[in-house]
Amino acid sequence: MEQSPAEEPERRDEGPLDPRRSPARERFGFLLAMAAHRFRARFEEELEPLGVQLKHVAILATIDHFGPVRQQRLGESVCIDRASMVGVLDEMEGLGLVRRQPDPVDRRAHRVHLTDSGQELLRQANRIAERTEDDCLGPLSGEERGRLKEMLQRIVDPGSWSGFEHINIKVSSRAGAAEPGGGGRAR
Repeated sequence: MEQSPAEEPERRDEGPLDPRRSPARERFGFLLAMAAHRFRARFEEELEPLGVQLKHVAILATIDHFGPVRQQRLGESVCIDRASMVGVLDEMEGLGLVRRQPDPVDRRAHRVHLTDSGQELLRQANRIAERTEDDCLGPLSGEERGRLKEMLQRIVDPGSWSGFEHINIKVSSRAGAAEPGGGGRAR
């Protein structure tokens, strides 16, 4: 028997769902994921006029910090698999942000160098990142921000295990390799 509209039970799925009211908010993983999503979405939105994305900025920042880096190691450090990394670096070379040169030690490998344009874009992106952090962390005091950063750093690098090695294994495995350095073609 069909219920009349007046007899239907109250529907709780009407309208948009607000993740701030979800019981999942009691779980650390959910809160960390939502905070990361908020940061990333805001940062990507602000980067859009520059014609780049977070992955491009991560690559520029890594090269700026470590100097010219082998393409394979660069991909591992920013969690981009080999096949995707080739395409991303092709884009970045096309934009004049980086240049690849043969590695003087290993002729099969290439080192990725930052260009002057890449350096300037990184400076702009860093200013955007500071504004994004100020906006997203607005509800926290300076002291709370410092404590949060220190706690997150402890989670990310809990001593002898560096979470990034685990991430790189997963990225490499998705790319079809059995181990971090296995499979694929060095470029």
